[in-house]
Formats: sequence, C-alpha cells, structure tokens
Amino acid sequence: MKRALKILLFLGIGSTYAQEKSETPYSAYFTEKSLAVLSVQKSIGSTWYAKYQLKETEKNQMRIAAGEYLVVDETGIYIEKNKLLFVTREEVRENSKIDFRNGYLFGVCEADSVPTALDGENYYFLVPAKTYLCELRSSSHKLFAGLNSGEFLLMTLEENNHYTAMYLKFQSGSLELMEPAFNSEKCACKQIKEHDVTKEDFEIYTMSPTLKEWQTLFGCFTIYDQYVVVK
Repeated sequence: MKRALKILLFLGIGSTYAQEKSETPYSAYFTEKSLAVLSVQKSIGSTWYAKYQLKETEKNQMRIAAGEYLVVDETGIYIEKNKLLFVTREEVRENSKIDFRNGYLFGVCEADSVPTALDGENYYFLVPAKTYLCELRSSSHKLFAGLNSGEFLLMTLEENNHYTAMYLKFQSGSLELMEPAFNSEKCACKQIKEHDVTKEDFEIYTMSPTLKEWQTLFGCFTIYDQYVVVK
C-alpha cells in the first residue's frame, strides 16, 4: 500500500487514464422496450463469486499498484480500488481523534490505522472504495443472460432514461470485461431495424433490438479489461 501511495504522489493527484480510439466517436443507448426480450438474471451465481485482479499489461501497471480489483459477490459486480484522500498537518495537530505515529494515521478510518505519505502540508492515505458495474438491489442496474453459459449483459440506466451496456465473460479462474464495438462493418448501430440517430459532436444511437438482433450484438463487444482470480 505504501508503494501505491508513492506511485500516486509521483504521478500527481487526479491522474486520468485515456484509451485510444481509432473509430469515429459515438454513443449507443438501449430502450426499456429492448430489454423485454432478454432473459433476466437475479444473481450471477456463486460459481463466479471471487475477487479478481487485473491481468498485467504495460498500460495498467499503475492501476494494479494502486490496488484495483473487480469483485463478484451476492450484491453484484463492482470495481474496488483505493481512493486517495488526505488530511492536513494542521488538522492532525488540532483534532485529538487523529494521530500520526511511525508512518501511520490513526483515527481517519473507523476500524484501523492506515499508512500515509507526507507531501508538503498534507498526509495522503488510501481507503477502499466501490464502484458498481451492476448492483443487483439497484433499480438503475439490470442483469441479463448472455449468448453462452457464464456470459452476462450488464445494463445501466442513464440520465436520458435509456440504458448503456457492458458484457462479462467468465472462464475458469478469469473473466473478460467487455465494451461495445458496434460501429464497425460487422456490427453497425444503423443495422438495427428500430433505431434513432442524432448528431451533435458525435453520433448518438438509441436502439430497440429484437432478440435475434441482440444475439448478433452479443458478439460485438471487445475486451476492455482482463482479470484473473486472486489466489
């Protein structure tokens, strides 16, 4: 964890990750109507319950060092990663509930002390945070069966009242998190019979695929991240 702190401080707070895209930017949304033809799943199934770590590549070493995992359990599917927080030296001095000893901060987390790195006037530390890809108890997330066993479609309700999609493929000891790649020669949004398209800075597609069209779309996701089970 101390190594992760040093890496984060070296690269700078608030670093972001960019993914290069060669195709023309677009957004793909799905209507509520389009979900009615899919097979709803109430759970992932305990077979796949595990904590998964990123498969190491040149592009994600910083994320691994910072402690990023994907977790599958009875609540759903979520990214667990360390969030970088800080308290000032002044706050540590004036708040009797916070103490600094031997490189650790006491009192900033309920159950435990945390290692810290001092940079200027701030003590930085990491705390685990969850970001759900699919929270089963949330009305904003829906889970559906994919094309094959061990494959799932994750749908998230957005502010425009339509859904965005991601796809999960489980294998023994690993999984693939996949994102849409619909605007290609093989899989074009405009090939969906019932669709609308609007143009702003990029094209926005709103689609209502039939079951047959969905089955084609299931094969039109590309790998975003690969994970292996934490042993």
